[in-house]
Amino acid sequence: MAGAGEKMAPALSSVRVNWPVAVANRVMGAVHAALVAAVIGHRAQQLLVSGGKSLVVGHGAMVVADLTLLFLWALSQSGLWRPVSRVAFPERLASRGLRLPGVDVLVVTADPDKEPALGVMNTVLSAMALDYPGERLSVYLSDDAGSPLTLLAARKAYAFARAWVPFCRTYSVHCPCPDRYFFNPSGDLVADDAAAEERLRIKKMYETFKGEIEEACRKDKGRWTKEERQDHDAHVEVISNDGDQQELPSLVYVSREKRRRSPHHFKAGALNALLRVSALLTNAPYVLVLDCDMACNSRASALEAMCFHLDPSPPEPDKKMGFVQFPQMFHNLSHNDIYTNDLRHIFATRWIGLDGLRGPLLSGTGFYARRDALYGDTELLDATELARRFGHSDQLVASVRNLHADLQQSSKGKAKKLELELLEAVASCSFEAAGTGWGDEVGFMYQSVIEDYFTGYRRFFCRGWTSAYCYPAPSARPPFLGSVPTNLNDVLVQNKRWMSGMLAVGLSSTYCPLACRELLAVSVPQAMAIAYFGFLALYAIPALCYATLPQLCFLRGVPLFCPWYAAAFASSQLQHLVEASVANRRLALRTWWNEQRFWMLNAVTAQLFGCVSAAQDLLGVAAIDFDLTSKASDATLYHRGVFDFTGCSTLLLPATTLCVLNAAALVGGTWRRMMSHGGGLSWELFPQLFLLSYIAALSYPLLEGMFLRRDPARVPGRITALSVALAAVLLALFSG
Repeated sequence: MAGAGEKMAPALSSVRVNWPVAVANRVMGAVHAALVAAVIGHRAQQLLVSGGKSLVVGHGAMVVADLTLLFLWALSQSGLWRPVSRVAFPERLASRGLRLPGVDVLVVTADPDKEPALGVMNTVLSAMALDYPGERLSVYLSDDAGSPLTLLAARKAYAFARAWVPFCRTYSVHCPCPDRYFFNPSGDLVADDAAAEERLRIKKMYETFKGEIEEACRKDKGRWTKEERQDHDAHVEVISNDGDQQELPSLVYVSREKRRRSPHHFKAGALNALLRVSALLTNAPYVLVLDCDMACNSRASALEAMCFHLDPSPPEPDKKMGFVQFPQMFHNLSHNDIYTNDLRHIFATRWIGLDGLRGPLLSGTGFYARRDALYGDTELLDATELARRFGHSDQLVASVRNLHADLQQSSKGKAKKLELELLEAVASCSFEAAGTGWGDEVGFMYQSVIEDYFTGYRRFFCRGWTSAYCYPAPSARPPFLGSVPTNLNDVLVQNKRWMSGMLAVGLSSTYCPLACRELLAVSVPQAMAIAYFGFLALYAIPALCYATLPQLCFLRGVPLFCPWYAAAFASSQLQHLVEASVANRRLALRTWWNEQRFWMLNAVTAQLFGCVSAAQDLLGVAAIDFDLTSKASDATLYHRGVFDFTGCSTLLLPATTLCVLNAAALVGGTWRRMMSHGGGLSWELFPQLFLLSYIAALSYPLLEGMFLRRDPARVPGRITALSVALAAVLLALFSG
């Protein structure tokens, strides 16, 4: 204990509960739960007194829809119960006299056509320029395509880094991404003539570097076939220069071996290969994982992360920190984000709420994780068991034992002591094929295509680790900036992959979060929050019910809803509007509307096909789908707020069909009621009329894309024709 006159050192971080938002969330949740209970009670009563078979089926389907909505809503509330905000104090690290540990940055890329080399190199350069001691920082680039273009670009990037990194350090540059620094109007400003002259010199060097990369891309286009990308040897290259005077971070290019006959496990496999190669070279106790398009936008993230990892007097001392997650933010978002690419409900709402429990989930990129947490408990394992888990490499097993032994060893010095054969051996297909624990007991997990969700849940939270969420203040720079898909098809394909991967985990008898004893023993609310994302694709069930049954019943003049529905609907919309407004710090009607519209579209496309894909995967009748989204598509329509349907096919068909069905039911049902002998609508049908009108308003971009637009980015004609035909069949069969 400290002496009476001794002052305790100030904490490196702080955490504060946002009680006004927490109380508001709890009150709205209680009210909504009561209203939904009344709705389900009324629906059950209607089911019992229904006379005809069709009414029994209709009310029964609506009960299933309402219970599914209630189940998902209840799971989601744990992410709103205790929102917190954290602040890091990196300036206190020096006063504490703490010696900074090593950090290995792991950057992954897979396709030079969809992930242009210049963007990838900007991410690499931004990581090399972080505000962190150069001898304690190393950058590893995984190139799953084994592209000579990416290797050439990495060599040229290192040459430019010899000027760029010292420039960032000398002039305290805030934005370490050179393309954004030089060509963004809101970039850093220089204070004097000498700095301006040096900035101009570095800018000319960057323009030369950029031109060389773009020229190499033009020459390389089409030369590297898909077969060659899927079938190539391992190659590791430590890119450095013995004549460097500055302490530059090491840059290591890694292309793991890929064979079509051997499973490569997508991104998780690439990250595990980087973990092994980096363990042999630098063995830093912390790793930063970055997608190739998620460049560092602030040089401070490494020090901020260390404030949480190294704090000897943390705000919550009973928690052991496994990783620090930063939000995903994006530089190419439009003002009117029609595809809700900002993922507000995750990074500006749910993750802040989960941070008040045991921390947010692993989010794929922008997180600083402990290497030993990824390895699991290894201290009590003997040499034989270590070799079984980590593979038969004496050097790799030794690195596991010595993980924290020598934090002062120079990264570059270690990188030059090993033969390339040893490095390429741990990046080969045969290394994991020998029956190691990689992907199961060690490293990023393979059982799901969504490796971040599954690894965060099983590797960290089930083993007692926690996480912290470092969300920047409104006036601060975003720590990382990535790019979003600007084409609707790319957005839906990406969402389908997420939905199918998470639902496969949720439906698994082995891995379901609600059946995980280790997790339930630690935190039931955390298990609920993880399960919510695991079952997110099930929104497709109520969406399908609400997009078909009220429409068909309205045509036949059959009422489905009671007044309680209106109250429950208003309550849910109020909750959503409050969430969006709190996240945006203003009344966010546009955000609310865009999210409502995309929720409906996503539910009957990506989530629906995600359910089908997950079911096929569980039955063993489907191959895992891992299509990359393009980072180089035309964003003109997206920034104008116009839906771009280019490339859309079967994935869009349910949405367009239901859109036509709803419009036909709205017009036809209203016409029938007006032409009936009563001469108007009964009040019992007004809730359905409102619902159909609301859905028609939300689906206007689809109707416009099918029937009003004539540009090349409209809904493909074959999809429109098929949608009209399917809707006509449904109307003929069930309208009566």
